[in-house]
Amino acid sequence: MVASLGVAPVLLMSAPAGAVDISISGFVRQEVAVKVDDRENPFNTAGNPYNGVAVATDPLIPIGNSVTRPTRSAENDFNLFASRLEVNLDAVFDPSLKFHATLRGYYDWNVYDDNGDTSFFETPVRGGERGTLLEVSGKDYMVDLPAAYVDYSTGPLFFRLGNQQIAWGEALFFRVLDVPSGLDLRRHLIFDPAAEEFSDKRVSSPALRTSWQIDPVWEVDAFVQQFSPSVVPNPSTPYNAIPDQFTVHDRYSQVDGSWNVGGRLRAQFDDLGLQFMATSRRNPDGAYRWTASGVNKDIAGLAGTGAILAQTPFEVDGANGVYSATEWFDYAGMVRLSGVGAFNAALGDFAAAGALAGSLGITQTDDFAQVGRSLDTLFMLMGGTRGHIERLYPYENVFGFGANYIFSGEPDTLLDQLIGRFELTYTPDKTFTSPDLSQDFLKKDELAFALVFEKYHRFSEDFPATYIVFQYLHKSASDLLGRPLDGYGGTASQASTGIDGGFNALAVAIQQPSETLEWRFDLTALYDLQGGAMFQPGVKWKPDTDWQVDLYATLFAAEDNNKNAISTVDYADEVFMRVTRQF
Repeated sequence: MVASLGVAPVLLMSAPAGAVDISISGFVRQEVAVKVDDRENPFNTAGNPYNGVAVATDPLIPIGNSVTRPTRSAENDFNLFASRLEVNLDAVFDPSLKFHATLRGYYDWNVYDDNGDTSFFETPVRGGERGTLLEVSGKDYMVDLPAAYVDYSTGPLFFRLGNQQIAWGEALFFRVLDVPSGLDLRRHLIFDPAAEEFSDKRVSSPALRTSWQIDPVWEVDAFVQQFSPSVVPNPSTPYNAIPDQFTVHDRYSQVDGSWNVGGRLRAQFDDLGLQFMATSRRNPDGAYRWTASGVNKDIAGLAGTGAILAQTPFEVDGANGVYSATEWFDYAGMVRLSGVGAFNAALGDFAAAGALAGSLGITQTDDFAQVGRSLDTLFMLMGGTRGHIERLYPYENVFGFGANYIFSGEPDTLLDQLIGRFELTYTPDKTFTSPDLSQDFLKKDELAFALVFEKYHRFSEDFPATYIVFQYLHKSASDLLGRPLDGYGGTASQASTGIDGGFNALAVAIQQPSETLEWRFDLTALYDLQGGAMFQPGVKWKPDTDWQVDLYATLFAAEDNNKNAISTVDYADEVFMRVTRQF
């Protein structure tokens, strides 16, 4: 028996009937991503565009008329340089009872410079600096079991028990029905080939999954799964998405032991397929808000202020903090928050912050210029300010519907055997990070759907069929990354305005194999209708059954107005290669 990766086994132990058949397979791989843009990740300390730049402060502030962020910037050539080993074990006890396990080892050679003691994989989500349950990690490595489960089938019933991913839905870029599992974004963020549909990103966790084939038409699929959150890249790593000027306090320990449950009812009527889904879960992406820093560090020359600041979201940080109102507003826009609202919420939600600000003559106001003046006063007095936020995981119920239909047309036409898919979810009272980071989270009903058309079409008798996918994507309240649209549009000189009409995007994917199937040429593109695009051309070369080389480029083009989702990662243009030896 060959493992699910479809690679040749190096060990196959066959035995008489009734014994256990075991096969082992896997691969070793080198993964490299080379920057093709001279911009650094602005969310990292060494990529901050204000490093070494004199920024004018409000002229009405008597403390000074400019401030310079005293941090060295870096120049990196690589976003990724890592080695991977995966070993798969499959055991067949009898046709109804099987076992599968995958051991994954990942080592980052840490060629990325960010002026700090960077940890690529240690994360405070679970105890022991782990991001997932069955994981051992250090600064440069992680070893985990993304799969370790038993399959049992009897007649129309199927059971899978153990550590596993649960993958629902088939949309590219955009997870609509695919809601059971969160994503681990520490390895190459979301920049793997888009056609792989997050297969290497879903967080595995202990679960029981079962299905019942009621009759040839109807099937029920259900799961109970331990809640595991999404794992975001660490500060100062190449794909970090949370500005280094902020410390995140993860509150997973408050919900450790929670369980998600869900089920689907599916039916296939000739060319028409239907499915209905409901899931009760904790949102794996979480929601963020201000939290008390707990750090007792005095403002220079003001003894006792550290004890007050410990009760606020602010900490004195003369190395990696925020230095000016301009920097504050600019970064708020980058992460789709309200710079004005966030400052007001910090003063209003924390009595100590309000009292400290009041002693400096600072009060809450919606006036953009006045808030900027207050921020400059505070930051210059503190000599750099770090913010503290916490991530919590609220419950939500997600209801979904899906349909697919196979069209029939004239042979060899584009309509013949065209597959149309529709995926839709509705989440009532979904909890989002409020753009002002206030203690009261933003709650909105959210509708998300994907309309997909896909087809294999043979344009020439000399080449295999071309695979083509076209999608329209919509979310009513948040963007591709789950951020509420209310915080969109802020800049260094303008408060956030939000955007209307929801998040809307178009996506296309094309795959063309060569005559001998040794080569495959890919092109995937995503266009945010607010003015941003991602392009991912690529080629796969498989000269034999043992070796495979993947070469892709991921390129971005986006308007710099913080009104599209793509501009968040516009810095990350790269070419990446994977060289794989299968065994």
